Amino acid sequence: MTLFDQIKTHLHAAVKSRDTATRQTLKTLVGELETRAKRDGCDVSDAMVVKRINDFIKGNNEVLSHRDKPELVEENALLTTFLPTMMTESEIRQAIADSGATDIGGIMRYMKSNFEGRFDGKLASQIARSHLQ
Repeated sequence: MTLFDQIKTHLHAAVKSRDTATRQTLKTLVGELETRAKRDGCDVSDAMVVKRINDFIKGNNEVLSHRDKPELVEENALLTTFLPTMMTESEIRQAIADSGATDIGGIMRYMKSNFEGRFDGKLASQIARSHLQ
């Protein structure tokens, strides 16, 4: 089951249980994802879902830096449950070693194609640089 399917299932459950806050948040997310997929002429991928969730959370955090809005804190908590677990430093090191790439560009392409949305790019870049030295 894709991440998008999990979100739609959760949305359906929120509609049935009349959870308006969850329904509103997930309906907005699903609508945004479907609109972007239709506009770009592609299917909704897990990477696209992770990127949109991170964008939503980032926008909420900007508002929260200026105002205290408990509903945005709850929205961030809900959205965070759909994010995949981030790779640890040792997992990133192992993936870089397994990539077999001999330059930073090759390593980062390997990481992005295989683990997009699951690793910190800055940390991976630092580890890649130390791996190549």
